[in-house]
Amino acid sequence: MISDNHNIYSNYIDEYELTDGYAVVDSNFSIVTANEPMYMFLGMSKHYSIIDSIHQVDLDDFIDVANSLKSDIMKCMCIRMRRVDNTYRWVLVDIEKKYISDTKQSEYLELHISDVLVMKKLNIQLKLKLDELNNKSDEHNVMTFTLQEPDIKKYCIDNISNDAGCRLALIYFEVDNINIFKQNHSKDDIHRISHVIEDVILNTVNGRGVIGFLDDFRYTIILKHINNEVQLRAFLEHIRTMIAWNCKFIDSTYNISFSIGIARYPENGKNLDIIKIKLQRAIDIARAKGGNRYIIYKEVLHGEIEDSDK
Repeated sequence: MISDNHNIYSNYIDEYELTDGYAVVDSNFSIVTANEPMYMFLGMSKHYSIIDSIHQVDLDDFIDVANSLKSDIMKCMCIRMRRVDNTYRWVLVDIEKKYISDTKQSEYLELHISDVLVMKKLNIQLKLKLDELNNKSDEHNVMTFTLQEPDIKKYCIDNISNDAGCRLALIYFEVDNINIFKQNHSKDDIHRISHVIEDVILNTVNGRGVIGFLDDFRYTIILKHINNEVQLRAFLEHIRTMIAWNCKFIDSTYNISFSIGIARYPENGKNLDIIKIKLQRAIDIARAKGGNRYIIYKEVLHGEIEDSDK
């Protein structure tokens, strides 16, 4: 059971108060991709349909509005949606119909969703404060793909040394089937895929950690204070689905997949060298299982690793 120190007698859950939720929905109303707040609100079920979360009373209205939309025309409606804890929340939904190409084929919906109980004024103030904090971040928070292993380890050591409550997530992230894409596409298309991946990762990390480039379509991500399973799954699901969605605009037949390994400080210990070994084992397990998955290293499932210095 995951516990985030919420009051079990309260119906108010900070982590799931939805603001600026975003989702792409296909013509069957299945969620193609969503941002982290949306996944936190709905949960991370595979093949999830947006209509499963809409209150029955509001469902017909939502479907009627969605089906009546013309391209690039946005409509707004207020409906009830079921949160991951099975409570219903009133939300404002902006709905816009779009198409993958100019041929008016493969239509999809973009949804922008916020809980009506969360005041927009407070949300704007919060964003301003976050921007101010990001601007004051130290030099280790500068987003770059040029960091090498010693730089990444130094980032971890500095944060651990300066913050007794420091929690880190170490992630290896790699594309499984990039060679298949390379065999059938131009260098320009390969560059576009690379740009999509790096742009999504940069925008998602957004000052919350650092990124390193290992080699061809393989990356290291270090996240600060984002390492419980709910947060990690929302973070990874957003990156995975958003990259896959954007790749459809390059080649709609290419189903990009990823192997991802995750180890955590201090959950997997306090020796960074041992944690790195566990991180490598996590990505190895993901590959061995056929890829297209992420493994969060857990000693009870994946084994302990002895410290040779003891």
